[in-house]
Parts: sequence; C-alpha cells; structure tokens
Amino acid sequence: MDHRPLVVELQRATHAVGLRIEAELRDLGVSQGDAHVLALLAGGGEHTVGELQRGLHRRPSTLTGILDRLEDRGWITRALNDADRRSLLVALTRQGRRAAGRVMSALDGMEREAAQAAGAAGVRGFHAVARALSGDAE
Repeated sequence: MDHRPLVVELQRATHAVGLRIEAELRDLGVSQGDAHVLALLAGGGEHTVGELQRGLHRRPSTLTGILDRLEDRGWITRALNDADRRSLLVALTRQGRRAAGRVMSALDGMEREAAQAAGAAGVRGFHAVARALSGDAE
C-alpha cells in the first residue's frame, strides 16, 4: 500500500503532466503555462482576462506574460469588451485553434492512458480527492 501524502503525489503528477506536455509539443515551443491557456480557450468563444485568471489560478502578471507570448505568436487576439469596456476579450485565432487542438490531443492521450492504468475505481477516487482539495466536495 502506498502511503505517500496525497498532496505531494498530486503535485508530482501535475509536474509530470506539465513536463510531458512540453516534451510532446516541443516542436510548437509550448510551455506548461501556454498549454494551460490554450486548453482553456480550446472550448471556443471569447473569455475575459478575469475568467482566464479564475480558471487557471494564475497571478495577473504571470497570465499577462503568457497572453503576450501567445499574441506575439499569432495564436490569440485581445480586444476591448464592448459589454464592459474595462475588460479585454481573449480568443483563439485560426493558428491558435490548431495549436490548442494539438494541446488537447496530447492531454486526451494522457487521460486515456491514466484512466486505463487506474481503472474506474481509481478514477472515481482521484476525482473525490481533487474535489475535496478544491473545496468542491459533494
């Protein structure tokens, strides 16, 4: 039986996923932070910077740096939000959708491998732990 602390294992797993994303997408030059933003935007539509910040739990300065890199690469656009002129809307460009698709494909592959290795009970247990740690326990 494994008795390593749950949070330590979760941190190790998260780090391993990030490193694997960087390795699998090396040809794109995608960092872990870039991949997180692209994955969040992959669902389509526009998101305010505030929505991205809440969804990613990133400091504003860190998120701004990531968005600057993605915009410089032509993967996102930022435009003034007509509904709230104090905020910006972020959306993927055509090139950004392709990059986000590659990120999602890599994540989907990792998810399939992990789910297969853990089995249904393991996946349910993981979700229970993740909800408990995030304060979303049912």
